Amino acid sequence: MELRRSSRIKALTMPVSPNLRTTGRNRNYHIPSQEDKEREEYEEMKKYKFRARPPPNSTFSGGVSGVPKRKTKGTTQPKTPTALKRKTAKTTGISKAKDKTKGKKGSNTAMKRLKALPLPDLQKVFEVAKKESRITKPVPFSFENRDPKPTEVREKLLKEQIEEEKKKREFKAQPLYETEGFQVDKNLSKACTKVVPFNISKPDAYEEKLKNQKERLEKENEDLAKMKEFKAQYPHAIFEEPFVPVKDSRYCKVEEFNLHSEKRGNERKKFDIELQEQRQNHELMKKQADIEKERVEEEEVAELRKKLVHRANRVGEYKKQEYEDIS
Repeated sequence: MELRRSSRIKALTMPVSPNLRTTGRNRNYHIPSQEDKEREEYEEMKKYKFRARPPPNSTFSGGVSGVPKRKTKGTTQPKTPTALKRKTAKTTGISKAKDKTKGKKGSNTAMKRLKALPLPDLQKVFEVAKKESRITKPVPFSFENRDPKPTEVREKLLKEQIEEEKKKREFKAQPLYETEGFQVDKNLSKACTKVVPFNISKPDAYEEKLKNQKERLEKENEDLAKMKEFKAQYPHAIFEEPFVPVKDSRYCKVEEFNLHSEKRGNERKKFDIELQEQRQNHELMKKQADIEKERVEEEEVAELRKKLVHRANRVGEYKKQEYEDIS
């Protein structure tokens, strides 16, 4: 058992320096002085050599260098204007090409001959040609002779419409109801109206109307006057005995009852007790939470103190650096 336990025991962790990128860097710590800079510039100036370009051949041939020769233009040759005849672009282009070819060969361009138009006859008088006036003549025409098919179609449609209207106008009686077992009530029959003589124009009709109107107005005035008169009624209630309700044992029974205020008072007491218990429980829970919070904070502080214990790392091995004396 002791051997097994000893095999399980692990060795202590040895600190190892990390493989940083700075270990593979080689930095030049030599800073050149002002004399070294001047020496380098002097060597670069020695390497640079001035090389002159060769002179142009025109200097040795005798020509003037730098100034171009003067070009002499030829004399202008007169040409006839082309105001009378307008040439197309093709003819002008061909003539220009010919002139160029002639100029190249050295032949002188020949003068073109001017062809003037003949003079008009002044004896003849100019007359405007008269146009013959044409008058349109009416000619009978008809669309039927031109296309007889639409007329036939139109006639067929008219016939069909006329036949449909005739069918609609025909009287069609509805079938009779079944009369078997049906009897008409004799009492439903109404008496016939009796003929009575009457006169539209009565001589006393207007006078009767006036009398009826006067009587109606008199009655209305009397009713208004009666309504305005005050008549006190006899006070029977003063001399009579007061009203006393009669209790009937058959319909009303006296029973005990409880007021709603008493019930609400008891419920209020229960509610106050429950509310007080809830408050006490809430305070206890709050105290327990504060105690637990303090305990957790103490544990966290203890862990931080353990982590903050200083442990020295192994010193790394670096390359030796050589310094040069500037002086």
